[in-house]
Amino acid sequence: MEERFYGFYFPEPGTWHTPSVTLNTPEEVYRYTQLHGRTGMFREVRVTDGGDFTVVQMIDGLYVWPEEWKQLNKGEMGNEAGKTADQETENNVSRS
Repeated sequence: MEERFYGFYFPEPGTWHTPSVTLNTPEEVYRYTQLHGRTGMFREVRVTDGGDFTVVQMIDGLYVWPEEWKQLNKGEMGNEAGKTADQETENNVSRS
């Protein structure tokens, strides 16, 4: 069975959040965080795995978790950055 991820928005980090959105692939996780983490409507975007462990966290439009994704905060992120992010998510999930 494939891993599923769950995305949430928070108006302020650590406060109430919206209902979860199911994400099925690392590519969906990357796109979700890029789309919703950079709008400015919600200060935090968090993605968890099925065990409710955080796999990706973005605050104020910047990645804070996992460490490897912080490199994506530097400048414009093209398709190559997305591929790197996908691989990092796969690596983090396999460690869970």
